[in-house]
Amino acid sequence: MSYRRNYRASLPYSGRVSYNYPASQSGGSGTAFYSGEVPVNVTINVDTGPFDGSVQNCNKTIDALTHSVVVMNAAQCAAIQETSQKVSKSLIDGFFGAIKTELSQQLQALDSAIKAGLGLIREQGKAVSAQKNTMEIDFNRISSRYVALFADLDDECYKRIYALDKNAFMLSEKVQKKLVSEQTSNSAALSALEMGEDASSKILLLISNLNRKAKQVLKTLHEYITQESRLTALVDSFLFEEERQEKTPVYIPVLWSERDEIDGSAEYHETFASEYLDQAQKKHIAEKTDAFCSVNSSWRPLSAEEKESLHRAFAVLAEKHFETKTGDTEQRVYKTTLSLWQNSDLLSL
Repeated sequence: MSYRRNYRASLPYSGRVSYNYPASQSGGSGTAFYSGEVPVNVTINVDTGPFDGSVQNCNKTIDALTHSVVVMNAAQCAAIQETSQKVSKSLIDGFFGAIKTELSQQLQALDSAIKAGLGLIREQGKAVSAQKNTMEIDFNRISSRYVALFADLDDECYKRIYALDKNAFMLSEKVQKKLVSEQTSNSAALSALEMGEDASSKILLLISNLNRKAKQVLKTLHEYITQESRLTALVDSFLFEEERQEKTPVYIPVLWSERDEIDGSAEYHETFASEYLDQAQKKHIAEKTDAFCSVNSSWRPLSAEEKESLHRAFAVLAEKHFETKTGDTEQRVYKTTLSLWQNSDLLSL
C-alpha cells in the first residue's frame, strides 16, 4: 500500500565574505560575516504498488506450488499404495502358485504311484482268482470222488446195521408212527380244550370280579350300618376297665420262605412280617422265626380247608393284580401263576 511522510527541519548557515570597495577618498577591503537559519519542508511519497503486486504474485505462486505439492503427495501415496498392492499380490500369487505347483506335482506323483499299485493289485487279484478257480475245480473233482466213495460206504454200513438189528428197527418205526399220530391227535384235543378253558376262565374271572365288587359294596354298607354300634362299643371300652391277671398274647402273621438253587448248592431263608412293625421288631421276629422253622422237622401237608382258604385268598389277590391287565402276555402270566399255585405242595407246622 502506498503512503506519504512529511518531514520539517531548519538548516543553519554562516560564513564570511571578503569585499573590496573603490576608493572614494581611499580604497580598501574587508571581511563580512553572516549567519542565519533556513526552514526546510520535505514530503516523501512511497509507492508500494509494484511491491504489493510482486507479493501477490509470489503468494499465488506459492499457493500453486503448495497445491502442486499436495497433488504430487497424493499421487505419490496412491502410486506407492498401488505399487505395494501389486507387489503384495505378486508375492502372494507367486507363493500360492508355487505351493499349488508343488502340490500338483506331488498329487501327480502320488496318483501315478497309486495307479501303479492298483494295477499291480488287480493283476495279483486276477492271478489269485485264477488260482482259486483252479483249486475249486480240483477240490470239487476230488470231493466228488470221495463223496461218492463215502456215500457207498454209508449205504453199505446202513444195510449191514439194518440187517443185524432188523427187528429193533421195525419196532422203532411202528412206535414212532404211533407216537406221531397220537401226538397230533393229542395236540388237536389239547387246543380245543384250551379254547374251552380260556372262555370258561374269562367267564369265571368276570363272575369273580363282580362277586368281589359286590362283597366290597356289602362290606361298605355293613360298616356304615354298624358304625353307631361300633362307636358305642368303643366308648364303652373306654368307660369300663377290665382287669387282667396275666399278659394277653398277641399273634402277628409271619411268612417264612425257603428256596434253594437249581444245582442244590445253597439254601436261602426269608421272613416277611407286618408293615406296621419297626425294623428292630422285624429283625427280632425274623431271627426267632428262622431259628424255629429251620430246625423244626415236623412239617405236614395242609388240610383241604386250609388249602382252600389260602386258594381263595390267593385268587382274590391275583384277580386284583391282573384285573386291569388284559394283554395276551399278562393273561398268560396270570394263567401260569394260577397253574403253579394249584400244582404246588404247601406244608405247615
